[in-house]
Amino acid sequence: MTKTPLVLALVLLLALLPAACSGADDNDAGGSVAAAETGAADSAQSDEADAGGGEEVPASVQDVPGVAPKVIQTASLSLSVAKGEYEEAVTDARNVAARLGGFVVSSETNRAHANQPLRGSLTIRVPSERYAAAMAAVSGLGRIESENEGSEDVSAEYVDLQSRARHLEAVERQLLELLDRADTVAAALAVQGQLSQTQLELEQTRGRIRYLDNQTSYATIALKLRERGVVQATGGDWRIVDAWRDGARAFLRVVAGTFVVVATVAPLLLLALLGWAGFRFVRRRRAAPAPS
Repeated sequence: MTKTPLVLALVLLLALLPAACSGADDNDAGGSVAAAETGAADSAQSDEADAGGGEEVPASVQDVPGVAPKVIQTASLSLSVAKGEYEEAVTDARNVAARLGGFVVSSETNRAHANQPLRGSLTIRVPSERYAAAMAAVSGLGRIESENEGSEDVSAEYVDLQSRARHLEAVERQLLELLDRADTVAAALAVQGQLSQTQLELEQTRGRIRYLDNQTSYATIALKLRERGVVQATGGDWRIVDAWRDGARAFLRVVAGTFVVVATVAPLLLLALLGWAGFRFVRRRRAAPAPS
């Protein structure tokens, strides 16, 4: 009797393990997962007992490592600076990020017109433990117009992802062992298909863990800067100059439009005038008395 039925049965059992892990309310699947995890824990305990002189480590300590709180910190800050100090403020913000061990993610500066103040944005990231110092430093670069801080605790998700990664790694090892023992093409293909799916889920889980590590290790501060200048002024001088400029532009547009209309209609008017003159000439000739 060949080993193919036994191999296929083990593959089917391993295929049910991820679903059982995510759906703990299912008693049958949960029993299978518990048996697999118990076997993995027993083997790990045996290895550690051999290496450590027979001292037994509780399974709860092995399976649930200590995890520091994982918090994503973000902030957005709008500042205004005196006219001519915009570039200096941007440089100071860059220096704050560098001094605290962070970096600049993006930077943008724009000016609508040559005579208008500068405005732009700057996004920096600093180590989470330096977040408070970074906020205090960038807040002093100008006058605060708006400020918003937020945080998201992802500790529970992080622990769940780590548990899922350990489970998938155990399934991957068992599938690799089954693949080595497969004695038929059908059994090998069945194991390979489940192995590919398990490895895909494992990479997705690891990718999410790396993303959370990055987001929780560095805080993100989005900074908006603008110069205080004539754009925000409410004095009459600026408004009068603007009104004269807008009026001159409107007048030129009207003149240009009128010229286009006249240039388009002039040939038609000329033809109409010539036709009217010819009609008058013919009518006078007919109305003139015949010579006696």
